[in-house]
Amino acid sequence: MRSVASLLRAASGRLALGALLGLVLFVAETAWLLKAGVVGVDIPLDGPYAALAAAVRPLLPGVVLRVAAVYLVAGGLLGLAGAVLALAWTRRGGWRAAGATVLHWGALFVFWAWDRALARPALFDDLPLLRPVLAWLVDHGEPWHCLLYTFPSPRNA
Repeated sequence: MRSVASLLRAASGRLALGALLGLVLFVAETAWLLKAGVVGVDIPLDGPYAALAAAVRPLLPGVVLRVAAVYLVAGGLLGLAGAVLALAWTRRGGWRAAGATVLHWGALFVFWAWDRALARPALFDDLPLLRPVLAWLVDHGEPWHCLLYTFPSPRNA
């Protein structure tokens, strides 16, 4: 049996890849939001907004760096978790078990996003590419659809 340190050394590439993918996701999401104009970047900064803009502008680089750091850390941790799951499943079940695990987690994520879109549609206003899909989900979704996945909803607690 391998030690935890040797497992971490073996998974360090996945950790780095996950961090890189997290950073790429941050850059892509930021570019999409700026291009769509949904974050209020193009509001006029004269009049009453001038003082607000002057107060907020020095804080923006720090906020953006903190958000990017969260994406890096979360991506790295997800990459590490993926490496551990793949290691656990490929020992016995081979690639079919790993593929089934990925599909399972993907389905759980889709159902979770569906639940959140039904509960609070405004959370997804910043995703212009998904608006048609989310609008359809909100218009056609029923409360019983939340029973399709296994995570309890905070609304029911």
